[in-house]
Amino acid sequence: MRYSLAFTAFAGLVAAAPSPQVFDFNLIQDAPSPTATAPPLTAVSDMITVSPAEASSAASAAVTAVQTGVAKMKRGAASSTGTATTSSTSSCPTTPEAGTYCGFINPEDACAKQPDGYGPVPTPDTVAAFQSYPEWAKDALSAKTPSGYAQTFKNLNASVSANSYLGLITLHSYDTLGCSQWCDNTTLCTGFNIYVERDPALNPSDNCPLPASISNYKCTLWGSGVEASAATNFGDYRGQFQVVIAGSDGYEKTNTTVPATPPGCSKPTKCPGGAVNNPSSCIGTQFFPGPFNVALCADYAKFTNLYNRMHSSSSSSFSSRRKPYPQCRSFNAYMIKRDGKAQGTYCSLFEDVVDAAVGRYQPGWMSRHFWGVESSCVVSLL
Repeated sequence: MRYSLAFTAFAGLVAAAPSPQVFDFNLIQDAPSPTATAPPLTAVSDMITVSPAEASSAASAAVTAVQTGVAKMKRGAASSTGTATTSSTSSCPTTPEAGTYCGFINPEDACAKQPDGYGPVPTPDTVAAFQSYPEWAKDALSAKTPSGYAQTFKNLNASVSANSYLGLITLHSYDTLGCSQWCDNTTLCTGFNIYVERDPALNPSDNCPLPASISNYKCTLWGSGVEASAATNFGDYRGQFQVVIAGSDGYEKTNTTVPATPPGCSKPTKCPGGAVNNPSSCIGTQFFPGPFNVALCADYAKFTNLYNRMHSSSSSSFSSRRKPYPQCRSFNAYMIKRDGKAQGTYCSLFEDVVDAAVGRYQPGWMSRHFWGVESSCVVSLL
């Protein structure tokens, strides 16, 4: 399944102005969550596509939004790839269309056979037996940590759910190496969650409300690190059939990954412990829900400079400053987390070239939530 990104922004035309604090909690809390924060319940494969053109559009829209507003991000309608179909033995006079009639069974049809299911099925075929099945714990506890990754949690009965969701693939076994390779080849991916899911063998419907189960090895990708506190998806119901999760492990590479260098910018320099707090030089901030993406901040900085040049003569807020209009020379980009769950990319723009070494700010507890900063880096505009 594929989702495309679409962006809208609040109305209002104001240029970036000096920011009094390291970041605005209300900006983050008031932002709409992306439509997809975990894979669809019936999916065996799924992919979130992040178009550079759409990301640039979001940054441009944010510049023309109210400074304390947010560029809304939502994922549009899904389009099926036609991969989750099962062939029947009936003949067909014409080439069949995947997932419809003649020669194929649509898995969304009532009582249709469901795809994959490469794992063993515990006996008896119950939720309790699945969750206590020793094979799942053995897989999770003995899994090898792929090179370049660190294990963050193991053998939980829940999978990760967060704004930074990037996609899902179903594996043939509990294959951490295969999952990591898929992450390595996916733009923005810095973490993955592998687990076993109890799914129905048939699509539950009136004539088959409680079908036998199948066991799926699932791998989800994330544009952030993954923590145990983000493993909040304990399953759901498909009709009367209960979907549950076991053997859930998390892995991340945020401590070893340097983001790709955006065009027209210096190579990102990692901060030692948090965000940069330099309000005297800060000329604007913005928040983008979703996976961590330094390119969003780079485009936001460039569009801010362009906007300020174009509107300097009509803006009285800059008349007392040293320059006719403020220009961003560097920015700090980081993933902001709330209670261990990734929220999105936060950008702070600076008139000066700030030193990444001063990036040590961690917000901690505020408004009954624990806020954290991850993957913080400083980038200069060339």
